[in-house]
Amino acid sequence: REALTASLVEDNVSGKLDAFIAALPLDNPGLVTEELFPDRFFLAVPAGDPAFASPPVPPESPALERLMLLEEGHCLREQALAVCGNVRPVAMASYGATSLTTLLQMVAHGLGVTLVPEMAANAAGVMPDLKIVPFQEPMPQRMICLAWRRNKVRQDECVELAKNIRGLDQAVLAS
Repeated sequence: REALTASLVEDNVSGKLDAFIAALPLDNPGLVTEELFPDRFFLAVPAGDPAFASPPVPPESPALERLMLLEEGHCLREQALAVCGNVRPVAMASYGATSLTTLLQMVAHGLGVTLVPEMAANAAGVMPDLKIVPFQEPMPQRMICLAWRRNKVRQDECVELAKNIRGLDQAVLAS
């Protein structure tokens, strides 16, 4: 199930979930984490926006002043703020959304721009009136991990699951 990271951590620590996938860092001493793969960030812009500069997007691009973010509590919001730390987004105060899909629809309608994790870029790229563009190298990224309770009850299974997920990621990259 999809949920805010804080809810996943809480459900895992309380025993409702055996493990979950999230972006690092996870600051909870009761968790063990295993890195899975890096997830680069792209910028979603309106497809017909004449004001948008050509890719790759520099980290100080004026386009980022139109950045729209998820509402408070979403880890993607904090990661976007870290990526765009040198730019003061003016659209932030006016717009917010509870899902990436909503943000992408807002971008497609010309209300601003937003960050898209690589794992969602293909799905976002098929949306009409939306263009997904890369940042300059080195591209900003986050690290995705598998996390579980430190109690070792399912330690071996979680380590094996992480290994299998990393193997899937390598298979996708090779194709």
